[in-house]
Amino acid sequence: MKKIAIILLTLWAFTACNDQEETPASIAVDFSFSHVMDGNPLELESTTFTLPSGEQFIPRKFKYYISNITFKNNSQGTSYTVSDGYFLIDEAGKKNFSVEVPADEYDQLTFYVGVDKARNHSTDQVGDLDPSNDMAWNWNTGYKFLVLEGEWEYESNERQGLVVHIGNNDPESEQNFKAINIDLESAGKTLGTEAVVDLDFQAELNELFLDPHELVLHEMENTSIMGGEWAINIANNYQEGFFTLQ
Repeated sequence: MKKIAIILLTLWAFTACNDQEETPASIAVDFSFSHVMDGNPLELESTTFTLPSGEQFIPRKFKYYISNITFKNNSQGTSYTVSDGYFLIDEAGKKNFSVEVPADEYDQLTFYVGVDKARNHSTDQVGDLDPSNDMAWNWNTGYKFLVLEGEWEYESNERQGLVVHIGNNDPESEQNFKAINIDLESAGKTLGTEAVVDLDFQAELNELFLDPHELVLHEMENTSIMGGEWAINIANNYQEGFFTLQ
């Protein structure tokens, strides 16, 4: 009996050690972003898309900041925020990045589009907060949160430009700095014991023009949007339904 007990104890210890080794101390989370318009892959400079309100649109530039990434374990009440995580996503450049987080059973993810108040008016250029990225205002301090530029026309009228530069209309209230909440559990992406996790997001640009505020370019007096009510409306649009975890 003693021999059997020793064998069982040894097997238990071996299994426990293996379980410990299989649980990583940290998790590498790889973020990637793809962009579509009406479900079709976004292509700059070459492809004409039809906007929800009927205008023909050729996109020239599209980029935005992702920041303040926080993972939460709602059942345990724990969370982890990525320190100095400011990442520029550019359709013409980088569309992915990786962060390392302590191992935990995370079931909720929150990130923001834009730059928080503390960094928006700071000279500490952490992460991708480099003015050479063409995301800093040239007439004011701070950063553009989201940029969309292109040309549009409607019913064979003369082609016009669209310039959408969204930043902070009100730095104190951090207006236009919008949280994106992702339920990892519902998406089948709960983080746990895996050493590497891929999170692939798709952004549907039509949502910038649709919900909850419809943007009809051919009815606007000016399609250069750099502040004011329409900047707020577009920021509300990208907070709801813009990103989907694939």
